Amino acid sequence: MIDLFCKKMPMSCLLRGLLERCFSAERLDELFESHAQEQYTRNLLFSTACDLLLLTVLRVHPSVHAAYQAHGEGQGFSAAALYDKLKGVETGVSAALVRETAKDLSQVQDALGVRRESWLSGYEIRILDGNCLEASEKRLGAHRGVGGAPLPGKSLVVMDPQRGLLVDVFPCEDGHAQERSLLHAVLATVRAGELWIADRNFCTCGFLRGLHGQGAYGLLRLHSGLPFTQLGPWGDAVETADGQRVMEQAIEVEGRRYRRIRIELAEPTRDGDLFVDLVTDLPETVGAVTLAALYRKRWTLETAFQHIEKHFESEINTLAYPRAALFGFCLALVAYNIFQVALTALDSAHQEPVSQTVSTYYVGHEIAATFLALLMLSEAVDWRFLAGLSPAAFAQWLRDVASGVNPKKYKKHGRGPKKPQQKTPYDPKHPHVSTYRLLRGQGNKTDAQHAATP
Repeated sequence: MIDLFCKKMPMSCLLRGLLERCFSAERLDELFESHAQEQYTRNLLFSTACDLLLLTVLRVHPSVHAAYQAHGEGQGFSAAALYDKLKGVETGVSAALVRETAKDLSQVQDALGVRRESWLSGYEIRILDGNCLEASEKRLGAHRGVGGAPLPGKSLVVMDPQRGLLVDVFPCEDGHAQERSLLHAVLATVRAGELWIADRNFCTCGFLRGLHGQGAYGLLRLHSGLPFTQLGPWGDAVETADGQRVMEQAIEVEGRRYRRIRIELAEPTRDGDLFVDLVTDLPETVGAVTLAALYRKRWTLETAFQHIEKHFESEINTLAYPRAALFGFCLALVAYNIFQVALTALDSAHQEPVSQTVSTYYVGHEIAATFLALLMLSEAVDWRFLAGLSPAAFAQWLRDVASGVNPKKYKKHGRGPKKPQQKTPYDPKHPHVSTYRLLRGQGNKTDAQHAATP
């Protein structure tokens, strides 16, 4: 039966197989037992609660309660028990789910054998950025009488751009907390030889010191509050291929030597900045122009956030409790990683970078049309064997299924840039027009000219 599904709906089967790999009941319940400090299991397993919330994140069902009505009723727990379980999921459990599944998916992706161009030879790149969840609905007693929008939390997310995966997350329940307050947790995960790229909000003495102490490097946008000493004049400017001028200066921060890279912009930023300054301790063998181009790629993580927001229900505003909202966001991060591995499987199966020409719109439409049917027609036990496969064996299964996908069916259709058009002034005397008359070339004639007297 599974073989038939893989032939008829291969994209949905890729997703279903990867979901089984990441969200098998055994893995989830073991992860919960290893990382939960406060919660414990009574009647409702963590894996069951995770599955029901995941169906909402994947937009299979419009809400958590709808997912419960479809799959949870009759399992011996109430909807209230489900919400109680979700609101108590500790941030450490949510973060561990992202971290451990990303590690497994990285091994699977490597086993698929698709070579990706290195951003900077000899360095493991990590991109760091923050994400603040949108305001939730005012569903809690604490929200009564509060005029401001309630923020359920924020997090720092780490991306491995070499694989295109989100490899770590640092959730915070306090929506008003400064992102810098989470940097101590980030530094605990830094490894020697890594290059961390981040915006100016993370350009602090403590973070630079921590990276240096771990044997890692930084490429950060200079924050105006960072104290430094200039060690010499600016070097000669070098012009890049796109017409920007790049120059370099040696500086000192807390007794350590750094390089200050200035990128003169062709057009000012939305904040009015005419240039961007970077701080790095990479050796001078890595040129300033290379560093300028490398920093621009930082937006890869911002693009991932946009993808998550567009294709998944990553910010469920009915989940007002911070832990529940952050748990839903972390599930969306795992879903994004799953999608990335599915695209890698397509490249591996077709021996060409078809993922660059695949439209996520068409893929999403295909999955939306077939995935629910796949859930209803197949049994969970039919997919269970995938969770126990080695990374190499699972990669081969993905490759076999992906070989049945017709890339032309999901091909992007690019278009040129839109030409700006001048907006026609609004005339309050003629607030409406008849499309029928416009098509006939009659203009905006009054109805009285055409109405027949009964």
